[in-house]
Amino acid sequence: MTIGIIGSGNVGRALGQLFSHVGEQVIISHRHGVASLAPVIAEMRSTVEAGTVADAAKQDIVVLAVPFNALPELPTSVDPKTIIIDATNYYPSRDGDQPALAAHQVTSSELVAKHFGTKKVVKAFNTIAMTKIRSLAKPSQPAGRIAIPIAGDDNAAKQTVTTLIKRIGFDVVDLGSLSDSYPAQADGPLFLFAGDADQVRAQVQH
Repeated sequence: MTIGIIGSGNVGRALGQLFSHVGEQVIISHRHGVASLAPVIAEMRSTVEAGTVADAAKQDIVVLAVPFNALPELPTSVDPKTIIIDATNYYPSRDGDQPALAAHQVTSSELVAKHFGTKKVVKAFNTIAMTKIRSLAKPSQPAGRIAIPIAGDDNAAKQTVTTLIKRIGFDVVDLGSLSDSYPAQADGPLFLFAGDADQVRAQVQH
């Protein structure tokens, strides 16, 4: 399994390091070109390489680690088998006023799925602070793990992402479909919340 990451900021770098730590082959990219990624690659393990956005979008799993307002710039065509992990967050002050999102008439991940024309979108990794995520991972300790909330419309895709999340040292709480992912959005009760599976489920009810 290969993982493409679109975005080389805090989210892209942190997830790239976590994935590479368990031996996953990772291609990290951003819109500024491959050569400008040299400092990022220097921080990574040997299983991470630089690529174009198009390169990253061809991998088995593609992680969106970009601002939500960058969505229109991303490729719209991906392989039907590709799983997209949506780690984006919608912030009105940065991404512009979108009344349907603000009114919870649609979730941001549903818009991501619409953009790519696929049901294999899994919301994940957007609620936890990337400055802390590496220190919270417990790949060798199955007990007492922090839980990552996920949501998606394709059960097989969710299972694949669940397996990946557990490999890097976290538990998983499945919120349901993409339309159920409101608690994990930036205005939801799970945003920046770090707790175990029981605590995450209890937080959803707040």
